[in-house]
Amino acid sequence: MGKIYPRICAETSSTGDGTWSESAKNSGRGRETLLSSLSPVLNPLDAICNRPREDAVCVSQLKNARSIDEGLLQERPDVKIFLPFRFLFYRPEEVFQPNTYNRYLVAPTGDHVISLVDEISFTFPPSPPLSQINDIPPEQFCNGDNRPADCGANCMCTHKVDIPFNAIVEVVLVDEVQQPNLSHPFHLHGYAFKVIGIGRSPDKNVKKINLKHALDLDRRGLLHREFNLPPSKDTIAVPNNGYVVFRFRADNPGYWLFHCHFLFHIVIGMNLILHVGTHADLPPVPPNFPTCGDHLPPITPPLPIDTFH
Repeated sequence: MGKIYPRICAETSSTGDGTWSESAKNSGRGRETLLSSLSPVLNPLDAICNRPREDAVCVSQLKNARSIDEGLLQERPDVKIFLPFRFLFYRPEEVFQPNTYNRYLVAPTGDHVISLVDEISFTFPPSPPLSQINDIPPEQFCNGDNRPADCGANCMCTHKVDIPFNAIVEVVLVDEVQQPNLSHPFHLHGYAFKVIGIGRSPDKNVKKINLKHALDLDRRGLLHREFNLPPSKDTIAVPNNGYVVFRFRADNPGYWLFHCHFLFHIVIGMNLILHVGTHADLPPVPPNFPTCGDHLPPITPPLPIDTFH
C-alpha cells in the first residue's frame, strides 16, 4: 500500500508570511486547505474503522505482506478472552487508613486511582514464575473467573490467564476508562498478534461501552472483524470508549506479560500474565540458577528512649 504520513497541523498561512490572512481566519479556509492537502493519518482517534476512508487508515485496515496462519482465520478461536480495563477512584478515607499501604496514582484532577483489568489490579509475584513457580503460593494467582474470596473493589493479586499450548487465541480489549483523546497502548511480550478489529459500538444509543455491551455485540456478530491479511503487531492502541480484537497462535510457551505501555499505568496494575502451556512445555531450569524472592526484614519494637543517653 502507499505511504502513511502523520498529520501535522502547523500555524502557517496561505500568504506565506507566517500569519493567517483575515479572510482565512474568519472563514477557516486556510486551515481547511492545509489539512486537505496532507496525507491520511494512521490510527485515527475517532476509531471509525468499519469502512474505507480518505482521511485515515486504522491498523486493522492494513494488509500483511506475509502469508497468514490459516488457523487464525477460522470462524471460532479455541480460546476467547475479554479484557475490560478501567480506573478505580479511591475516596481519601480508603487510601489513608492506619496500618495499610495502598498503591495509587494522583491524577491531574487530584483523584487517587488504580488500574483494573477485568476488575483486578495486578501485583507482581514474589519470585519469577518461569524459574520458581513452586516457590509462589497458588493463592497468589487469580483471574476474572477465580478471584480471591476476600477481594474487594481494589482486588490485588497476580492476574494470570492460562492458555493451552498451540491454541488459537482471540483477545478482546474493551476501554472502560473512556478518557477523551486517550488511547491506551497495550503490549504483549513473546508474540506478534494479528489485529482483526478496531472500533466503537455501532449502536449510536450507547454512549459508553462496557464489558456487558461488548459481549452482546460479539454474540450478535457486531464486533467488526477483518480477516483479509490482518497485520502483525506486538503493541496496539485501544481507542477510548472502543475496542480492539486480535488473535495469535499460542505456540511460544511461557509466562508472558501483557500490559499498558504507559509506565504510570503499569505500576498501578494495568497488566496481566498470559500463561501459555504447562511447566512441562518449558526447558529445564539450569543447575544452580539464581533465585530471588521478597525481602521482608524483621520488624522490631523501638528502642527505649534512655538507650540514646
